Parts: sequence; structure tokens; C-alpha cells
Amino acid sequence: MEYIINNIIKQNKNILGENPEIEKINVGFTNTIYKVNNSFIIKICTNKENEEKFKKEIEFYNSNKENKLIPKLYSYSTNKNDIPYFYEILEKLEGETLFNVWHTLDEIQREEIIKQLCTAMKEFHNFKGEYYNWEEYLNTKFIESFTEVKNKQIINNEQISIIEKAYTLFNKYLESKQLVLIHNDLHFDNIFINNGKIKIIDFERSMYAPIDFELDILYRMIRKPWKFASEETEKYTNKEDYLNIMSYIEKYYPELINVKHLYKRLAIYDIVYFLKQLTEYPKNEELKNDIISAAKIISL
Repeated sequence: MEYIINNIIKQNKNILGENPEIEKINVGFTNTIYKVNNSFIIKICTNKENEEKFKKEIEFYNSNKENKLIPKLYSYSTNKNDIPYFYEILEKLEGETLFNVWHTLDEIQREEIIKQLCTAMKEFHNFKGEYYNWEEYLNTKFIESFTEVKNKQIINNEQISIIEKAYTLFNKYLESKQLVLIHNDLHFDNIFINNGKIKIIDFERSMYAPIDFELDILYRMIRKPWKFASEETEKYTNKEDYLNIMSYIEKYYPELINVKHLYKRLAIYDIVYFLKQLTEYPKNEELKNDIISAAKIISL
């Protein structure tokens, strides 16, 4: 990788300087990350299977150049002519993730942070996408996982019946005529805070979807924050600290909450998500209970 990073530095010396200080700060399955002069982040997509998601992130940055609540993208490459990997050069953020500090904040501070988050989401959602059949998209994902858990007898007949009853109502509640650009991974490990100001990271899962799908992961995190926190921050997660988030979102972004059938739609998103998880963790009783609870919300 030394050859690769040196070539990236050489190609971007107008941004990074002639002999910058470089430090590798993370090596993961999908990306290799370097810190440069304590001011820039170079993110290299070293897992070729992640290239489509990486391109999505670049597209997201380019669509949101005026959004002050995300890092600045200084440079990027997806052509592989000189360097055999996609890469980005990003603003290095100061501060720490919101999970690290949320338990230390009072409700006035928390409300202000959610107000900022709503401002960022509104800017994302200004970008409208080409229509596709959202109901069919969700139904396909549901059927794939549901068929697997049935065939492998991971759930019993009573549970199958409850889920099937809910499924008959999917199309009634899922109709969506407008698709917008969403982050699609909004949990507190993807939100940095510094001196009370937030910036949002990690846009590889961004997509065009109904506006309320932005709440999918966020609403799940609100109910079970420990599921999204890192091992280091999990001990700080207390459900009581997250109870007011939805009311703050309703105050500062009412359009996101006032979606017709919102909580039934969120329950459908839960079923699709938890069924997929159940195919990977078939003995997890909590997942089964979560699926049945969501199915009952839909069928009420």
C-alpha cells in the first residue's frame, strides 16, 4: 500500500502538500484509511466488492456539496488508470461520535443536536430520485428472507400465520409516490460532535427511497441503542436517554413524522430487517419476538 498512498499524495499535492505527514489509522475489510497532516482523511476502497457502495458515497458527497453538516470532499478517483483502487480525500473531523457523549448531555443539548440533524436530513431529502416500485422492492426483500426461515423451520406455524397476516397489508401501507436521497444509516456512531456542532459521516448505504425510510435505522436505534453502539460505548447506552428523540424530530422536521401510516410502515421495515437478521442468526429468540411484535402492529 505504500506505493498506492504515495501515488495518491503525488496526484493531490496541491491539496496535501509535497511531503505530508501520513499515518494509517484504520485497516478494515472494505476500506484502508490514512490521516494526513492531521487535516485530511484518505479513504481507499481496498475491497473491490465494496466499489459500488463507495461510488454511492462519492455521489452523495457531490450531491451535497453545500451541506455544512457533512465532511468536505476535496478529491476522489474512480477511474483506476494510475491507481488500481477508488479513493476519496476528505476533511478530517474533530470531536467524537455522538454515542460517546449522548449520556453526558442534558435535554436542551440533545434537542439542539436533533435540530441540527433535522437540518441535515432536510438537505439530503431535497434531492428527488427517479421513481421505482417501492412496494415491490420491499416485498421482494421480505419474501426472500421469509421463504428461507420457513423452509429451514426457524419459526413455527403460529409465527408464520401472524407474519403472513401482516404481509397481506404491506401494499396497503407501503404506497410511495416520491423518492428522495436518504443517508440510510443514521445512528449515533455515524454522527460526530465537536463543541456542540455535528457532522455526519458514512454515506455508502445512501439510496433513493421514501422519506420515512430515513427513520428505519434511526428509529430502531432509539428503541435499542445498545444494538448500534460500539463495544466501548455500549455501556453508556440507556434507553431513557433516547425517549425524546422522536418528539424533537416532529418539532423540527414534522414532514418526516407526518407520513401517512408512519408507524405501520416502520413496522414493515422492522420485519424486513429482522427477518434478514434471523436468516443469519436462526437461534436468536429476541429477533423472533421483534418480528412478531412488528407484525402485530401492522395487523392492528
